[in-house]
Amino acid sequence: MTMRRLIQTVSVNEEPNEHTGFFLDYYVLQKEVTLEERTYSRFGLEICKRACRSDGTPYIEYRKIFDVFHTEGEAEQVLLQMARNTVTPISMKDILEDLLGTTDFQAEELFVEAV
Repeated sequence: MTMRRLIQTVSVNEEPNEHTGFFLDYYVLQKEVTLEERTYSRFGLEICKRACRSDGTPYIEYRKIFDVFHTEGEAEQVLLQMARNTVTPISMKDILEDLLGTTDFQAEELFVEAV
């Protein structure tokens, strides 16, 4: 079972006085992994983008990348850096690859609601 904890929510307004803004939620994911009869916690990241279309219907997209960090503190530090730079779910993987110097993520989930 994966647990998640909200670290920060960022409000992004693309144009002042317009209803075109959106919210970015940044989560730390925690997963228990058992190796050789020992249980370890592994940590990952999730970014969720929430918005409304011009007709008022909700829109959501998210990306989750699991099993990236050994400690919750490492995951939280990277998420806070992503929140400061308003990283979206679509660009999250590229940013994480640049930060960590690897493209080898074992488990990833991406969801973008079709228009």
